[in-house]
Amino acid sequence: MSTAAGPALFGTAFLAIEHLPATPLWNAVFRVLPAGLVLIAFRPALPHGVWWLRMVVLGVLNFAAFFGCQAVAAHRLPGGVVSTIAAAQCVVVPLVVLTFGQRLGARQFTAPVLGLIGVGLLVLRGGLWTDTTGIVAAAALALLSATGMVLTRRWGVPASVHPLSAVAWQMLAGGLILVPLAGAFEGVPPSLTLSQLAATAWLSIPATALAFALFFGGLYRGVESTTASRLMLLGPVVAVALGWVFAAERLTVLQLAGVLLVLAAQFGGLERGGAANGSARTEGEHGSLADVDGQVRPPVFVGSDARLDRAE
Repeated sequence: MSTAAGPALFGTAFLAIEHLPATPLWNAVFRVLPAGLVLIAFRPALPHGVWWLRMVVLGVLNFAAFFGCQAVAAHRLPGGVVSTIAAAQCVVVPLVVLTFGQRLGARQFTAPVLGLIGVGLLVLRGGLWTDTTGIVAAAALALLSATGMVLTRRWGVPASVHPLSAVAWQMLAGGLILVPLAGAFEGVPPSLTLSQLAATAWLSIPATALAFALFFGGLYRGVESTTASRLMLLGPVVAVALGWVFAAERLTVLQLAGVLLVLAAQFGGLERGGAANGSARTEGEHGSLADVDGQVRPPVFVGSDARLDRAE
């Protein structure tokens, strides 16, 4: 499934981040803005009407707030703690979905808990972590990313625009919001060495542009947000596997058990007979947009390519 390739690419970011300067907000700017420019170059289009606001909202939730909270949490908490708290978005997503009146089966609640335990076994280490600001930032990261995921799936994209254009505008909106924050908290942009430029290029193109295009493309094609949130748990699995292969890190029995739990969560959350869809679903079929009142709205994007060339 191409949607799962997105979180797998996210997992490769951990090795690249180690080579970046200690300016997490500027690192996020260098990661998000070029990614948005690359995607919009492939599928140029302009938002119109209500979609200007929606792209800003999704840009804040999925990119600006995501990377901003991640930066704060990473400076105050161990990486394993941040990853585990952030992974709690898979538990938050079903609760957000319920607020929109969509019915869910019991597996949509039990499978995420199983996966979250697996991530904890994978990345948590001993020691106390009592930094309140860091914990709040990581918790906000989980809540905001979960909300952004549900809204991305719920709003969809109009039939006249390619999903790449929608993802690109989210990135551009989020990146532009991050620029003044980075300037205020970290000063002028850092100078990057050749190795840092290479790491930034990897983060921006494969681990952000391609990763989010695949992941959000799955949401736009009809993958449920509850399923997508569990797929995000594959990121820590890939990160641990890369550390084992390239950094000679040892895998413990608990970590292997964590991998099995994460994989079990992917299959355990599958509902039989479409029970997870629910009769109160308000999303349009084939990528069209349906608002809360259930009425499908006409396309509101204009661009140079009006065809919907979705990848199968």
